Amino acid sequence: MPMTSANITVERIYPDRFSIIEDVLPAITSPALLGYHTPAYMNMLTRVLHDNPLYLAAFAGGELAAFMPLRWRTGSLGPVINGLPFFGPNGGPVFTRTAHSNMECAVRALMVELLHMAEELDAVSVALYTPFLEKKFPLDDAFQPDRVVERFTQYLSLPSGSDPVRWPTRSRRAVVRAKKNECTVRVGTSDDLPTLLSIYLENCTAAAIPLKPDTYFYRVVNDLCPAGIARFTVAEHHGRIVACLVTIQGGITVSYNVPCSRKEDRALQGNSLLIDESVHHFKQLGYRYWNWESSASRQHPVYEFKSNWGSVEALYSILLRYPRGLEAFARASAQDVAEAYPFYFVLPFTDMERYP
Repeated sequence: MPMTSANITVERIYPDRFSIIEDVLPAITSPALLGYHTPAYMNMLTRVLHDNPLYLAAFAGGELAAFMPLRWRTGSLGPVINGLPFFGPNGGPVFTRTAHSNMECAVRALMVELLHMAEELDAVSVALYTPFLEKKFPLDDAFQPDRVVERFTQYLSLPSGSDPVRWPTRSRRAVVRAKKNECTVRVGTSDDLPTLLSIYLENCTAAAIPLKPDTYFYRVVNDLCPAGIARFTVAEHHGRIVACLVTIQGGITVSYNVPCSRKEDRALQGNSLLIDESVHHFKQLGYRYWNWESSASRQHPVYEFKSNWGSVEALYSILLRYPRGLEAFARASAQDVAEAYPFYFVLPFTDMERYP
């Protein structure tokens, strides 16, 4: 039967029923399915953020056609809803084979339910991300955002089968240099967490990047790595850790979640060696995409570093609705919002400038 809005039902799936989502994941071959969408990641994040997770799930003919992870929390201005926190291209709906032939009907049904939920909660902000590498997508039309923030990510298409990984000259030389410097890679353990946190703090402080909480890393390493949703590797030079890498993976896509390296040891190219090892590792497991995630700007050195690996740029959007209007933020400062809704994208702070 052709999919129409009339034969689609949408349910809110709470943690006690997350197995419904887990059961369909192995059959999804879209690069849009990320490790961030998995119930394992969603449950881990609840232990870190102490907020409220759920999925909206669209069913057609009794089969799950699409699902979308959501989280919400209350704060001083009222409830806010996020596709997923931590400001990456991580959220948005994911489609099963049932829906991909006509995703528009599924998206519209999901958006109707999302807006009902926002009304019930009396939410002040709803933020969604368009999915990774979904080129033609009706989400913005169905959601009717008040604000659209255009962003970009970079990614690699990994060769399939026996085809080798071929790096551009600059990154290939960096990997060779790391090996000549006698750097080595191994899988990290919970014993390496203090070193990871120390290097991560150093890097984020130098670049003025907001820090993820320590508990995030403890949960990733102790909960997600054993489940295969995350991988933690370290680069060593004569037994001393000089760089670390955390990836989050799901479906056929690996996400470059947290890289960090000691400033004084960057000439050793430990981070390049970690990337090379990880790409080869995941290629052998059948993953097809390496998602670098977003960079601050196209002029930023991180963007150039990612480009040196032969990366391709892809656009995505953050879509926002303000159900109570921007007036709901009139008496709040950017600091008020950041403190009330940690790690949530609530609104671009430039939208608050009209309220001095």
